[in-house]
Amino acid sequence: MHATLDDLSTVPLDDVLDDVERRLGRQLKREDGHFSKYNGTAGFRTDAATWVRLAWRRTEKIDTQAWTGFEAAAVIEGVPRPEWSAAAVWTDPGHGVVWRADEMTLVEDGALSPTGDITTDPGLPEQWWSDLRTALTNLSVHSTDRVAMGQAHLNRRIHEVYGTDIDTTITDWACAHGDLGYANLCGPRLSIIDWESWGMGPVGWDEACLWSASLTVPTLAEQVEALFSTILSTRSGKLSRLLLCANVERAFQRTGRKAPLTDTMANVAASLLRDLR
Repeated sequence: MHATLDDLSTVPLDDVLDDVERRLGRQLKREDGHFSKYNGTAGFRTDAATWVRLAWRRTEKIDTQAWTGFEAAAVIEGVPRPEWSAAAVWTDPGHGVVWRADEMTLVEDGALSPTGDITTDPGLPEQWWSDLRTALTNLSVHSTDRVAMGQAHLNRRIHEVYGTDIDTTITDWACAHGDLGYANLCGPRLSIIDWESWGMGPVGWDEACLWSASLTVPTLAEQVEALFSTILSTRSGKLSRLLLCANVERAFQRTGRKAPLTDTMANVAASLLRDLR
């Protein structure tokens, strides 16, 4: 049963949604539900013009940081995002999981892509890009003990792929969203959604993630590089990009199959390695 819960649109969900409505005191517009095909989440408008996000974890594998990301983000200032208001959490022995339903304000402007990557330039207005830069600047100075990307993971992944002769020590840290791709960016009015992963990371981590997500559309990647050139050219920005290159190269080494960006990332990595060594 666990495996099929990865896409909630494929399983009978009425009993779970009944629980959501009873616990939050809202009626869900079930016919307009949005379902992820990969991470076991779903979202619904409510009769109160709010949004409810439903997620699950296996009872023995609850990651407290990710589980409480939305409510923890309520204290962040200067970043356009849904305002969290309530949550319901309950155990479901039948499915072997714990459910969590978070209620928040509704973002009318949709996500820019159904996945973290993007296939066409969305033609965003200059104001959107200006607002994004301001939002990431404001987010970067927020103080938290949460971790989005830690030193140990960065060390391990880069050294595994490119060898241990690279100094991967990060000296500059900042608060980050942690999963800044086009599935979590809304437009044409900016809103940043899905705050499960936020916390401290290398300076430039969010900007590097957005750069990586943009590479399938060269004009978009150039726009991201130009807008965030100062941050991406720092040592921590370069190490952040190298980590993302390592992820792509690692997948190629494990499967033997090239992805659309395998060669592109290999070329970027070669340039970054020359700089970092």
